[in-house]
Amino acid sequence: MTTRDSKPTAAHQASTHPTPSHPDTGHPVGRAAVPQAEPSQASTGFVRRRLEARAKRRVLAGRQRVVHGVEMLGPQWHIVDYHPEDPDFLAIGPGGIFQVTVADHGWSRVELAADVVQVDGRRLPYVALARRDAERISQQISVAAGRRIPVVPVVAFLGSGQVVYYGRPPDGCVVTTYRDLGRALNAHGNRVSESTIEKLLIVAARVDTGTIGQYLDISTEVPSQSGIDR
Repeated sequence: MTTRDSKPTAAHQASTHPTPSHPDTGHPVGRAAVPQAEPSQASTGFVRRRLEARAKRRVLAGRQRVVHGVEMLGPQWHIVDYHPEDPDFLAIGPGGIFQVTVADHGWSRVELAADVVQVDGRRLPYVALARRDAERISQQISVAAGRRIPVVPVVAFLGSGQVVYYGRPPDGCVVTTYRDLGRALNAHGNRVSESTIEKLLIVAARVDTGTIGQYLDISTEVPSQSGIDR
């Protein structure tokens, strides 16, 4: 971290002058008003960095809870961590390959209807993000393996707020809370042998990590969504 020397503030400069002996009437004679000191750029930058670091720790702590839920399924399940600073991850196990997109909604209310996800009334593209990353990973590991290997997109909601479902779930995408993630993965059965899982881990390591992750701007990739009909 680079530390910059802050310049003397107006308040510090004013403190070097003698204090006026007459009472302040609000209209001093022959003396300019002393400007109030404003927060320096260094102090505001420090506060911003503290808040960003706190938010990052919260996201990573929540992510670890989701990962732990997968690890509790047994040693046959493996986590591929493309971006340790990103809440998403790849889970490979007997049920197949799953790209898990973690949606941290905190105490906010979540409403779901097919592809539409609303958090406190704001439409967020979690389903589209999960599908995008799952398809990109599938394409790359299929090329490495020499045959088509599907990757199932998953959206796992992390938080204490209410999650309400309207109508049918999104096509081809698993939507669940982080508490039920293990159950959702196990529902895909035991279709992959242990030896195949080891091979999948090898090809999964060849994925270009720069093409996936929540940090990418997908605003131009996600079509507009209509609201939820209740």
